[in-house]
Amino acid sequence: MKLHEYMPQTQDSRLHVPDSTPLVGGVELEYWVKGAGEPVVFLHGGVLTDWFGPLADALSATGNYRLVRYHRPGYGSSTVPSQPLTMAGQAECCLALIRHLGLVKTHLIGHSVGACIALQAALQAPEAVASVALLEPPVMTATSDPSPALTVLRASAALWKQGDVAGAMDTFMRGIVDPDYERVLDRVLGAWREDALTGMSAFFQTDQPAVQAWRFERLDAARVRQPAILFLGENSTGVNAIREPIHTTLLSWLPNAEGHTLEGATHLLPLQEPSEIAAALIQFYKAQAIVLNHWDG
Repeated sequence: MKLHEYMPQTQDSRLHVPDSTPLVGGVELEYWVKGAGEPVVFLHGGVLTDWFGPLADALSATGNYRLVRYHRPGYGSSTVPSQPLTMAGQAECCLALIRHLGLVKTHLIGHSVGACIALQAALQAPEAVASVALLEPPVMTATSDPSPALTVLRASAALWKQGDVAGAMDTFMRGIVDPDYERVLDRVLGAWREDALTGMSAFFQTDQPAVQAWRFERLDAARVRQPAILFLGENSTGVNAIREPIHTTLLSWLPNAEGHTLEGATHLLPLQEPSEIAAALIQFYKAQAIVLNHWDG
């Protein structure tokens, strides 16, 4: 099932990032907008593009949000810049889209790599970001032992470089996401395999070099003053041991953060528990609105 089948639009839209934009000038982004209300931008994780379909539907049903989804550089028909894409560049793509749409005080929802990008965007343009929702960001500097993830990534990358894209995808999904990923994706997304196999190129050529070079430390986290809500799958650490240590560390580093653990979920959490995540986000956004109204009054 494709992205637009979850979130139907009158047409697909494209943004050509101005050539003069540092880091990402000339990039073209494919995006979709639905609804009216508080602006929410989704930053999808790696490999797949349809991570947020069910969650977007759940939030759309409230009628209270202007929901924006886009394909990050290298995914779908979004292009990549001529120079290597850093995390700052990934964040700039998101911020360029926010400016293009005229959004003010935008909520960011990121999964996996997308959650790291959300943190970087909050650092780069704090005036543009109202809050960050972080679904298991792989912040490698927030764990004393990133080797469980790095070992799987190296094995997957080796297969990808040998031309075994299917083997690389399977190794990554089983060791990082969920050993039972095929059953879940078949049930929730239906046709997903072509999207995942195509996404492996963007994952290794664009996402991973940026994530591996990114340094997000305690002092950086202290600058993220926006409210943050972090989600962890209860079973994620059993799949890869980096999850709970990173979650716990980020909750201690971020000055205005709350955490939620989703029963029975893994790194597939936005597809496994979209209703529970949506309910938590709605309460989270309502609480922020109450605080803003109090201060405005």
